[in-house]
Amino acid sequence: MQDAVPELKGRKIRIDSLELSKEGMAALRGRVQSMPGRIDMEEMMQMREILPKLKLNPEDDFYWAMREDMQNSLDAIKQSKGNYTLDDLISIRMDAYTRQYNALQKSYEDDSRDIYICDGSNAEGKLQYHKVSKGEDVTFLNQAFDRIADSLGFTANGCESQLKINELFGGQKAPELSLPDNYEEKLSGIMKKAAATYAEQKKNGNNVNATNLALKYLNEDADFSNVMHQLFSNIRPMRILHRNTKLSLFQKAVVKKCMS
Repeated sequence: MQDAVPELKGRKIRIDSLELSKEGMAALRGRVQSMPGRIDMEEMMQMREILPKLKLNPEDDFYWAMREDMQNSLDAIKQSKGNYTLDDLISIRMDAYTRQYNALQKSYEDDSRDIYICDGSNAEGKLQYHKVSKGEDVTFLNQAFDRIADSLGFTANGCESQLKINELFGGQKAPELSLPDNYEEKLSGIMKKAAATYAEQKKNGNNVNATNLALKYLNEDADFSNVMHQLFSNIRPMRILHRNTKLSLFQKAVVKKCMS
């Protein structure tokens, strides 16, 4: 027990001796196994090994790692150029995916990746675990990147809403943009396709650039590419709406409608 539970090390534990026959030992073992709330030493030792490696949600881990990577890249772009373009927003997402994908592959090559996830409880109430495979890890990463790609679609929708608000309250004439239906999904789909192609090419031993793939897919539809670049390039901070601006109930309703 002292070896299994570090908190007991150094504490004096009274031990009573008792001799049991083989039959008695078997009966005692069966009784202990059926006791509710019993301490299963084998399970405890297993838990000691698995707990440090247990991940509650590997997908979220990948997601937040990519978000941090993107923010660092965006801060660097702002510092160097002062603003950013649609191509920049695509690039920071694809670069974040690339770095996570390559780091994941390397961790399996050098056997440094060793994580488990919980599968819930079995019929006896025991928690079940399994070691995450490389295939599962790639799936977690791709699911996390789907959320990253969708975030650019949300940003595009926000740009459209901002144009409407700027025109209504800021005196900034909105450009004539022919936005296609479901343009947000199409924009995020381009990056998901680029990520899938990148992973497949790397798996086959080919060196490709994920950002170049995404921009290639974007530019395959020239009209769509042009309108997306216009949508992002025409967004400017609205001068009239600062934090102290007081809006009427009607204006607030319009803003809410534009942003919905």
